[in-house]
Amino acid sequence: MAGTAGTSPNGGAGSRAGSRLRLVFVVVVVALLAVNAVAAGGVLWLRTSAATIEGRLDGLKGLSAPATLTRDSRGVVYIVASTPTDGSFALGFAHAQDRLWQMEMTRRIGMGRLAEVVGEAALPVDRMIRTLGLHRLAEANLQRLSAEARAHVDAYAAGVNAVLEARSGALPPEFVLLGHTPEPWRPADSLVWGRLMSLQLAGNWFGEILRTRMLKAGLTANDLDTLWAATPEPEDPPAAPSLAALELLGADWLESMAAALPAELSPRLASNAWALAGSRTPTGKPVLAGDPHLGFTDPGHWTLARVEAPGYRRVGAFVPGVPFLVIGHNGQVAWSLTTTHSDTQDLFVEKLDPSDKRRYLTPEGSAEFATREETIAVGGGEAQRLVVRTTRHGPVVSDAMDSASAAAPAGAVLALASPVLREDDRTAEALFRMGAAVDAAAFADALRGFDAPQQNVVFADVEGAIGLISAGRVPIRRSGDGFLPAAGWTGDQDWIGWAEFEALPAAIDPPGGALVNANNRVIGTDPALFLGREFDAPYRAQRIVDRLRGSDGSLEAMAGIQLDQVSLFAREVVPLLLKTVEGLTPDAATEAALDLLRAWDGAMTTDRPEPVVFAAWIATLHERLFADELGPMMPQYRRIRAATLIRILTDEPRWCDDRRTPAPETCADTVAGALSEAVAAMTKRFGSDVAGWRWGQAHQAVFEHRVWSRVPVIGAFLERRVPTGGGDYTVDRGSWSVAEDPAFRHDHGASLRVLYDLADLDRSGFVATLGASGNPFSPYYSAWQSDWAAGRTFTLPAEPDTVAARLQLAP
Repeated sequence: MAGTAGTSPNGGAGSRAGSRLRLVFVVVVVALLAVNAVAAGGVLWLRTSAATIEGRLDGLKGLSAPATLTRDSRGVVYIVASTPTDGSFALGFAHAQDRLWQMEMTRRIGMGRLAEVVGEAALPVDRMIRTLGLHRLAEANLQRLSAEARAHVDAYAAGVNAVLEARSGALPPEFVLLGHTPEPWRPADSLVWGRLMSLQLAGNWFGEILRTRMLKAGLTANDLDTLWAATPEPEDPPAAPSLAALELLGADWLESMAAALPAELSPRLASNAWALAGSRTPTGKPVLAGDPHLGFTDPGHWTLARVEAPGYRRVGAFVPGVPFLVIGHNGQVAWSLTTTHSDTQDLFVEKLDPSDKRRYLTPEGSAEFATREETIAVGGGEAQRLVVRTTRHGPVVSDAMDSASAAAPAGAVLALASPVLREDDRTAEALFRMGAAVDAAAFADALRGFDAPQQNVVFADVEGAIGLISAGRVPIRRSGDGFLPAAGWTGDQDWIGWAEFEALPAAIDPPGGALVNANNRVIGTDPALFLGREFDAPYRAQRIVDRLRGSDGSLEAMAGIQLDQVSLFAREVVPLLLKTVEGLTPDAATEAALDLLRAWDGAMTTDRPEPVVFAAWIATLHERLFADELGPMMPQYRRIRAATLIRILTDEPRWCDDRRTPAPETCADTVAGALSEAVAAMTKRFGSDVAGWRWGQAHQAVFEHRVWSRVPVIGAFLERRVPTGGGDYTVDRGSWSVAEDPAFRHDHGASLRVLYDLADLDRSGFVATLGASGNPFSPYYSAWQSDWAAGRTFTLPAEPDTVAARLQLAP
């Protein structure tokens, strides 16, 4: 295997951990089968759910010529096919072997058919997804694909179905537990993932509902400016939003609307990507690094593969269920993505026609809703009928509420406008064309069709070009900025078109030879183009830039930057906190904690106690600052926003007073009280020796499975967790939420790490969370986890390091 910094030897701890997990799984299943008087051969039968990965399979429909599917020591798939579409057939075959349950869940969520499998608990998800019509849009999208792209989607579906038709053993254990058998895979099923991910990565409408609830609870527009403070502050702050439309929305109704929002669509936005030109690297060719940040799940979001056919190479990270390479290289061009954080979703308050509630008002008068009826099947229950209404702005998302009437008390509904909901979305075609690009110029041209969600795409080619384009449809509004729901009946904030591609943020071969984005603010080529208010604080981007200044530009140095755990946020805010509590007479434990923070450099590594003190302090302070104003809305405002906290500590002390107490509190009172409470809580959990606390003990990545995590005994034994460093504002992203076990649950971070060497792309490094397979009986169930946890990557060269298994596929 070609060597590179961060490349790990084969096997090792990951394989041993995977073996232990498989052994535990077998033991637990044996026990459960015995308790339930299931036949003694049940476990042996369940073991047949593991994929056949060696030998030869003949008679596969949809394959035009023999193809080879090889797995290396980590289960990474290497495909050699006679034609590109046969390569996609083999990829679909491999994905179905390794991740069939994950693929089934993704498409069922995207179809709004989850309740068929898991019962009425999934109805809120199904109601919202049916209202949005995601699978209908995927069907329309399929018809718009070019013949070449469509051939790959069809071939991939045939590969998935070949697994379903050829299997002779058990389905993966989740199917067995729920008594569910998958339907054949349809080509449109491969396109619905993009719609789901687009909604999650551009979830501004969740924020619009939350901010509206806050206004109804008595907060002001100025309060919202503080709660969503920007860093840095924009040179031209947006005008104060119009509140006229909000008068039609009742507080209780908004609570019901918020409750109807499925967690599957909730936004969690972050990622890092940067590129250096050859003038700054030892090889004279570019290097590119990327690590998309997503919520941790089991199985992981990505599969890794190398697909080869004459004139066709795709190497890197694929999504189970999708034939197109999402992040990777094709031998000529390499790329990665970060989310732009632009505001490309708007809620419109549509006023019902007072004389006919079946109609709504527009600037031109009364208009009919477009309607369709959906029937939602429910496993173990009665089917549910849903009437979906659509306005000129988009689907009426308030129809997804469980209440019989979707109208607010004053006679209004909420409709969602989003590029994701357009039938003419071209993103799937763009992904196909990105993979086919022969150089940076062709790649940039392919991005013209990347519609949703808007992404900062960082790319480089073997000729030496580097680039960053924030590709995606950005709405042009007649007025307003989309921060709050708009009045649909006036037309004042209607979308009147899309920003021109040439107006989007873009940089090709910059003079400094470096491009960096970590969800920080980007500026359009047309500076007047409004992109949004909610960019992430620039700490990660600044830290990357700082590290690049002293870097030799090698791939090894880029790997080190990806793993950087110094928090510039901590470096900025800790002095403010310490200054606020000057003069405090603390107890011994609190004094020890303060002494540690006074000397701390902001490194949030697993072996340090200071991150425990810092995280507990700011989490407790966050609760004390906002719980009185926000009440039941606190869970939706759980992220500690750096700019907001700093603004309060420096300029807006009014937030430090707890409205629920008779005596006013100063910031010194509140900050000191939060420190005392935090130290007491951590002492109870980790002992009185503050210097002995360890961030790796308190902060752990936990990977939750949709099924096993909810099954007694099995869930506990199969849960996969690992001590991790970092925090919400470190390059090595360690975003956490307060929990019982661990104290700070690392639930969002690097789902994938890529390091590209454009001088020799076979030296490029990859790693993703967990392993190639989602089946606990597979030898590759946790094969990548030890590498991911240690920050190592491995290569995907032309030939695998070890041929662990080889399967011949024949038509």
